[in-house]
Amino acid sequence: MSSHAAEPQLTLALFNVTRHDFASYIAGPNREACQALTAWAAGSGARVIHLRGGRATGKSHLLQAAIAAVAPGPVRAMSVPLRELIALGEQVLDGLDQIDLIALDDIDMGTGSAAWERHLFNLYNAIEAAGHRLLWSSGAAPAFALPDLNSRLDASLTYQLHDLTDADKACVLRARAHQRGLVLPEPVVEFILRRERRDLATLVALLDELDQSSLQTGRALTVPFVREVLARR
Repeated sequence: MSSHAAEPQLTLALFNVTRHDFASYIAGPNREACQALTAWAAGSGARVIHLRGGRATGKSHLLQAAIAAVAPGPVRAMSVPLRELIALGEQVLDGLDQIDLIALDDIDMGTGSAAWERHLFNLYNAIEAAGHRLLWSSGAAPAFALPDLNSRLDASLTYQLHDLTDADKACVLRARAHQRGLVLPEPVVEFILRRERRDLATLVALLDELDQSSLQTGRALTVPFVREVLARR
């Protein structure tokens, strides 16, 4: 293999992170998708699955969880975050058909690029020929310029991910706080949901901020403390 081809593969290995698992995923209205990916990781059910959904609906979480759930052994599994790798060029996809279970996150990042679309199409065909398994996710239904790529995507078992309810988001906040060793009282959760934008990415980012402020000041997470942190913004 040439050094030009080896460099993207090395980078992919560095980016193959699986920070999330199924146990930490609050499924809410996305329970069916979660069950399908659990089966996919175990080698059963649909071989090719497409997840699509808006920001902070849990696409990356589920893809990483599926890869993390693959049983240790000779089967190779990899999570590939295209949003983080897009600047490296479409060559990062070369050779991925050798991976038994592959999860491509944010494939719509390649929309409009003839080279990316052709590489995605060729990769799909190579994965299919090898009998391997594929997950791919996108923010919406991508409108690729390459008709054959659209047809491959349409042939996938597709799940539209939905935003969580406020009750589900409260569960996520409490679970993330517990992971950090934080006590997050119910009045604080209610206060945050009333005052902040309720998309999950914003809420988790706020929890990170509160965690840092709590460590720096030695103060517990109370409504007055959270109010002060928000006011400092």
